[in-house]
Amino acid sequence: MLKYLIVLVTFSFILISCGDKNNEPEKTLTDKEKYSFDSTDLKTDGIDNSGKPFLMEYKFKKGEKIVYRLTTISNNTQTITMDTTISTGVSQKIIYLIDLVVKEVDEDGSAEAEIKINSIKLEASANGQTFNFEAGKDVDSAKTHQFAEYQSLYNNPFSARFNKKGDVLEVFKADKISNKFLELKGAADTISANDRNSIRQDLINGVLSPLLSQIVRKVSDKEVYKDSSWQIQQAPIPLMVYQINYTNTYKLESVEKLNDNRVAVIDAGIDFRYSGQSKVNQGNVIYTFQKPISTAEGKIYFDVDKGVQIKSRTKTRLEISYTMEANTPQGKQKGARRDVITNTNILELL
Repeated sequence: MLKYLIVLVTFSFILISCGDKNNEPEKTLTDKEKYSFDSTDLKTDGIDNSGKPFLMEYKFKKGEKIVYRLTTISNNTQTITMDTTISTGVSQKIIYLIDLVVKEVDEDGSAEAEIKINSIKLEASANGQTFNFEAGKDVDSAKTHQFAEYQSLYNNPFSARFNKKGDVLEVFKADKISNKFLELKGAADTISANDRNSIRQDLINGVLSPLLSQIVRKVSDKEVYKDSSWQIQQAPIPLMVYQINYTNTYKLESVEKLNDNRVAVIDAGIDFRYSGQSKVNQGNVIYTFQKPISTAEGKIYFDVDKGVQIKSRTKTRLEISYTMEANTPQGKQKGARRDVITNTNILELL
């Protein structure tokens, strides 16, 4: 499986103006413009007072090119208390520039697109040590080996299909990415065909699909307007001794105007439900888990008339804590651990 530079905790939730630019010259971004993300609310031109309900649907056109910047910011603070208390911290910021080119659009509105990540920049710190990497510019072999998961994404297009409601139907043509990853790790000539296929599927499930789900989010099946709300149930996932059942929740806060188009401004959240046993015995150690504390918030801007997401900002916070108790030759020993993990995703249409 793919190994990441820093494992914050493999737990994150996705809270589930572009138009005809084909005749316009492409704008070349400077490095500063590429990596200067904006986390503030979108500045719109006012409120839409038509009062008319509408369907939110993606309206991709064949040949259309859309460019997004996706910024992901993760922080993990960990405190372990035994005889003494030790605190550590890990933070990571990754900025992607992503091209989406629509190749085909079916009669039912389903689209096939080629997706290419043409810029990746990573900044991370772990307990006083810093890491920096920019794909395509850091060409030192030791560094590209260390950051192979990111270098392999750079300028290696893959394909996806999704319907007009934002369901990702298929992710495919990811062989170039997985092959590049194996080449950079020095395993291209030694790995079996089965393992090669497993790595490609791990990459699709763990990297490409989550990236896509930030760009193409599932939207409501019904007509909506101001104060409309809807929910989307997600598949349960395991977390330590618990199973997490969670539901994405959405409320249409307002309908605003931007360049004469209607923009749906959506508040996003998550309803969490945890199930499982709080006590676990492992050998002579008893672990007692406290139920995780989870929060989620977000804001999504969807251009109703153009049928495309133009901006989003989502944030999740997870607090995990447990105690340990063991009988040792020196007597009973106790300890505790607490992790706080935050993940922020900022998507911008460029």
